[in-house]
Amino acid sequence: MNLTYLRLEAVRLIRNKRAVIFSTLMPALLVVIIGGVSVGNDPDAKKYVMVSMALFGAMTAAMFAGGTIAIERGLGWNRTLRLTPLSPAAYVLNKVLLSLVMGIPPVVVTFAIGALGLHVRLTAAEWVLCFVGAWLSSLPFAALGVVVGYLAKPDSVQQVSALLNLTLAAFGGLWVPVDLMPHIMQVIAKFTPSYWTGQVARSPLDGGHIDTQAIVVLLGWTVVLGVIALRRFRVDTARA
Repeated sequence: MNLTYLRLEAVRLIRNKRAVIFSTLMPALLVVIIGGVSVGNDPDAKKYVMVSMALFGAMTAAMFAGGTIAIERGLGWNRTLRLTPLSPAAYVLNKVLLSLVMGIPPVVVTFAIGALGLHVRLTAAEWVLCFVGAWLSSLPFAALGVVVGYLAKPDSVQQVSALLNLTLAAFGGLWVPVDLMPHIMQVIAKFTPSYWTGQVARSPLDGGHIDTQAIVVLLGWTVVLGVIALRRFRVDTARA
């Protein structure tokens, strides 16, 4: 991992105010609309919505950060990388880590609105565990964003990322609990990483029991997507 490159990339992403604002404000608005209006005064429903929207924000930020690769490819950045000592693995790792960093603001803002606006009450341990769960369980989406960045064209990457993100969020139970979905959608949901990220992020609300299967599935998704991203990087730079 190249710390200098990581720092420069982080500064560049943070300066993209439109992306930061969108990935932060979208889940914030949704938690107000859904948690403050749709679910009424049900405290458990408000907790569910808050954590789910925080996770959605982390997913959105992670997908966007990885998707910037398509724009870099369009600018010929991959040719420049061939002249540097940065290895393919280090490049992909840097992108994934940056995606995780970008996921912090949406989680913080959404939780703040949940606590101050929706009056969500959790223990200190539950706040910390939900925060860590919502943030780190977005890891597969950081890797997915990198894959999308290598497969999509620069002029369509944002649309592809947004459509994929919204679809996964829907099937993952972030809008409506999976248990309330039609049976076929429940079956499909369990084949998506977003379903398992929701299980991990919301586990502190259910007595703190973390499903080992969920962690294994998420790690599996991350590894597979990471390998695909690494391979696409090598193929792309070889063509440059």
